[in-house]
Amino acid sequence: MGRSQSNNKTKLLATRVTPRINEMIKQVAYREGLYVSEWIRVVIINELKKSGLFTTKLMEPYDDESEFTLDEFETAYRSKLT
Repeated sequence: MGRSQSNNKTKLLATRVTPRINEMIKQVAYREGLYVSEWIRVVIINELKKSGLFTTKLMEPYDDESEFTLDEFETAYRSKLT
């Protein structure tokens, strides 16, 4: 996976990690030829795929009507856990 440019990524997610985890993430991303943000995005997408939540609906071009509501997401997520 290379360095991609996409204008439809408009939402920002933020989290805090320890300095050690930060260094680990930076090293793994570098080894894979990705920016940290790209590597984290790949990890998130892979987890969504494994849980069965990354569907065609989520991969359609973005518009407000095709986005999951929080309730829809939680329902879909819970159904995959049972």
